[in-house]
Amino acid sequence: MKVFYKKTFSFFLYSFFVFGLFGQTIPNNLNIIRTKTSETVSMDDIIKETKQYDVIVLGEEHDNHELHRFYEGFLRTLYATNVVSLSLEMLEKDQQFIVDEYLNGTISESQFLTSIVHWKNFKTDYLPLVNLTKEYQCKVIAANPPRRYVNLISKKGLLAYRDFSSTALTFLPQAYTLEKYLTKEYKQRLTDLFGGVEHSNQHKTNLQYMILGQATWDQGMAEAISAEIHKSGKKVVHLNGRFHSDRNGGVVSRLREMGYSVMVLSGFPKGREEESDFVKIADFVILTNDR
Repeated sequence: MKVFYKKTFSFFLYSFFVFGLFGQTIPNNLNIIRTKTSETVSMDDIIKETKQYDVIVLGEEHDNHELHRFYEGFLRTLYATNVVSLSLEMLEKDQQFIVDEYLNGTISESQFLTSIVHWKNFKTDYLPLVNLTKEYQCKVIAANPPRRYVNLISKKGLLAYRDFSSTALTFLPQAYTLEKYLTKEYKQRLTDLFGGVEHSNQHKTNLQYMILGQATWDQGMAEAISAEIHKSGKKVVHLNGRFHSDRNGGVVSRLREMGYSVMVLSGFPKGREEESDFVKIADFVILTNDR
């Protein structure tokens, strides 16, 4: 009886949050592909597999609203049966105390939004995730190093560390980690991204510094996730732009180097990537209609 109830309840959750969220079945609206087998699967299949991992990384394109709604449904379904923490690239480390004040009910939503530096689509696409996490009384991690410090590293390289105050350094990874855990493959991807013809004309001399800036984001987020796991003992779901996590990207490779088991999801519009590359990109890909 208990087994039947659990299966029925799980199916109800899946049907309600996916069918209700999109108004139609997943295959008609988006496709979820398990990349190792190239088979189409359900959200429930992913949820079952999360049990094996310490970290579930959700990769996104920041303007893909359909994917945001899918990840919201995914989190709600996961929260219904698991106690996990949510880590966000979209919030900066020095804002953690403000995030905590909002989660604890010390400040209102409007006070929260006016007290943090946030992306222009934060209210529509990421605040719902924060509110959902608050509803389930879980932790939200402001994972990213402050942009103002990363920008300085992108301009001055490791010499920027000499300019940082002792307080600033608490929000940054140690300088030696930036290059130590930078894989050759990821460095080449960054070189291709930052060193293109148009870009190199203006920033050729700063290419290495820009790579270090990206490494600061990645190491900073990986350390925030690791710290939460050690502090709470809970599984962490981390949301970031998919360049950070696709193809064993910076956040993922660093987490694995730290010894964590990581499941990677990546979402993008149908036709954006070659199907033959799916297995290199992530464990699951979510194909949307948004462009």
